[in-house]
Amino acid sequence: KISAMPQAHIHFEVINGAGLVTLDRPKALNALTVEMVTDLRQVLLGWRDDPAISHVVIASSAPRAFCAGGDIRQARETIIANGFDEADAFFRGEYLVDLAIAEFGKPIIALCDGVVMGGGAGLAEHCTHIIMSETTRFAMPETSIGLFPDVGASLFLGRCPMPVARLLGMTGYIIHGADCMMLGLATSMVASAQMAELKQSLLDCTSSEIDHVIAVFKMDPGVPALNYHMPVIKRIFRGDATPEQMQERAEDLALMRPNDKLVSHVVTAFATRCPVSIKLFWRLLQMADGITNIGEALTLDYHLAMRMIRRADYIEGVRAVLVDRDNAPKWSPNSLALVDKALLDALFDEDGLRPLC
Repeated sequence: KISAMPQAHIHFEVINGAGLVTLDRPKALNALTVEMVTDLRQVLLGWRDDPAISHVVIASSAPRAFCAGGDIRQARETIIANGFDEADAFFRGEYLVDLAIAEFGKPIIALCDGVVMGGGAGLAEHCTHIIMSETTRFAMPETSIGLFPDVGASLFLGRCPMPVARLLGMTGYIIHGADCMMLGLATSMVASAQMAELKQSLLDCTSSEIDHVIAVFKMDPGVPALNYHMPVIKRIFRGDATPEQMQERAEDLALMRPNDKLVSHVVTAFATRCPVSIKLFWRLLQMADGITNIGEALTLDYHLAMRMIRRADYIEGVRAVLVDRDNAPKWSPNSLALVDKALLDALFDEDGLRPLC
């Protein structure tokens, strides 16, 4: 058992030829700092080139959360105090970790108990094995803070049926392990109570035994809750509709189905989340078929993130959701109708596009 690069919030060990990454920032739901992503990438690059490392397991020190995403509150504070350099470095570091996972070339298993959101989904979805449990809560909530579903979401949400991808990315709807299995966002489900035992078994096995070990522990996910909602999801998010038309469909449905929690969520999301963020992700999904690999997806995410964090909506969104917690952001522009094609074109304009690597 060999420890490497101890760091307050992330730990690395080599056990029986397997690498173990433990996210250990439980009070912040393992929100990723620039130090965490920098260390993780450095270790993964070393393990990638080390023939003694057969596979890697990424897990949390506590079952409440795998990872709730990047520490965007910290990024906001550094922008206010010091300008954009540190925030730029964080987003670049986060995306480079996702790229290192996707291009690792050996099995990487993510044990996704509890909260898996935003940048946490980025860590998990680029692994070869994504193990969720009955406690998993998966979401891409970035439109609530003036950002957008990034970390390669154009690919992993883009593989979902388009109406579902729009629901998840534009409104931040939370889904669970069985839903993720149905959508291909998880490869297996294991009971939360057995995650620790599974982790140990994965550390004790060879890379050729991984699938067999997981098969011993996997559970029947049951019927996904999302199945029940599919007619409504398709009715709101189908076809070539604009976000304004989707919002109108949801509001019309709410009159007919006042007790439908999903419809209520969608109506509230369209009314309260950042209009630019919603429309940006709508366009990003339209482009998804033309994005051929993870490097291309993350390079575009980096470009868009650099533009989005320089808008007032990011500072305001994080303030409203995570700092003052009044959940009353003042967006600019403040409605979907005011987010015109020229504004989106400017965000996606490749002039000045920065290379990720």
